[in-house]
Amino acid sequence: MGTTTEAENKPAESARRQKTRERLMDAAFEVFSEVGIHAATVEMITERADFTRGAFYSNFDTKEELFLALAERGYNERLELLRASVANIDVIMPTLLEQNPGSLTATELGPIVASFLEQQGDNRLWFLFQSELRLLAMRDPEVGKLFLQQKHAADQEFGNIIAAAFTAVGITPAIESVELAIVLMNTYEASLQEAIMAGGEKVQERAHELFMQRMLGLISQLAS
Repeated sequence: MGTTTEAENKPAESARRQKTRERLMDAAFEVFSEVGIHAATVEMITERADFTRGAFYSNFDTKEELFLALAERGYNERLELLRASVANIDVIMPTLLEQNPGSLTATELGPIVASFLEQQGDNRLWFLFQSELRLLAMRDPEVGKLFLQQKHAADQEFGNIIAAAFTAVGITPAIESVELAIVLMNTYEASLQEAIMAGGEKVQERAHELFMQRMLGLISQLAS
C-alpha cells in the first residue's frame, strides 16, 4: 500500500488553508461592518467563523492586516462586477436599447446608472465597511496611501464603464470619466447613508428612491 508523499500533501493543505482564510475574512467582514474595527475583537471574528484563535494567527498577524486584506478583496470583487457589467451592457438595459437605440434622454439614463451601482450585492454592509476603512485611512497615513490607490483604481474603472454606457445610448459625458464616476458614486453613497440612518428593512429600496430623486436634476448637467 503506497504512502502519501509530502509533495502530494501540500495542495490539500494549501486548499484547506485558503478555505480557512476565506471563512475568517467572511466572518470579519460582517463583524467589522456591524461593530467597527476598534470594537471588533479576534475572539468575535473567530467565534463567527467557528474557529480558534490559533486559526486566526496562523493566517493573520493582526486584525488590521485582516481588515486591509478585506478591503483589497472587496475592491477587486466590485471591479470585476463592473467589468462584467460593461461587457454585458446590452443585457443590463435590453429594453431601453431596443426601443430607443441612440436616443435616450438624460432622465432615461438615470435608471441605467443606478443599475451599475446597485448590482454589487449587499451595498449596505460594504458601505459600513468602507466607512470604517475611511476613518482608519484618515488616522493612519500608510492605510491612507493604500486606500487612495484602491479608490483611484475603482474610480477610473467605474468612470470608463459609465462613459461606455453613455456612449452606447448616444449621450456624451460633459465631464471627464473619472470625475463623472466620483460625482455619481458620491451621490449614491450619500443616498445609501441616509437610507441606513433612517432605519427599516428596505434600505436598498430607499437608497434607490433617494438616488433617483437626486439624479433627475444631476444627470442633465453630467451629460450633453
